[in-house]
Amino acid sequence: MPSLPSTAEDRAADNHYTPAEIGVMLGTLSNADRQRLVASSRYLAHDRHILAADLRQEAFVRALDGRRKCQRSWNVTDFLVGIMRSLTSAEREADMAGHRPVLIGTFGEGGINPASPAPSPEQVGHDAIYYRRTITAIREAIERDPRLVALIEAVLDGAKGE
Repeated sequence: MPSLPSTAEDRAADNHYTPAEIGVMLGTLSNADRQRLVASSRYLAHDRHILAADLRQEAFVRALDGRRKCQRSWNVTDFLVGIMRSLTSAEREADMAGHRPVLIGTFGEGGINPASPAPSPEQVGHDAIYYRRTITAIREAIERDPRLVALIEAVLDGAKGE
């Protein structure tokens, strides 16, 4: 005679598959079940900002890491389709809610760091090349006037009004 579960947790665990059991069941899915998962994910991902393969993958991950519990009375394929429905429903609700604020802060606090006001290394390099070419073009344009050349050289050297 099998022993009865001793605690409420044991009784609840007996009513649900463990992640290891779900992993075994996923490895033994029939071709019809696989085709049903593919067809369901394509249908549910249609007009969503998620690929069907990513939707299936996320359903597998949630089932295998224990975030979702499958009752022993359920078919594992129906369980996975239910997870995919839940994911697309959450995506649809987020779309209807509109834009979400982005928090400013450090990544560990749930936000992002604001962009630095300093120029990027690429910008510094491009600016130096651009300024060098501009100054060369100005010198070539005014090379016939020695007083203007002297003025430009003084400005470039930092002689303000001297």
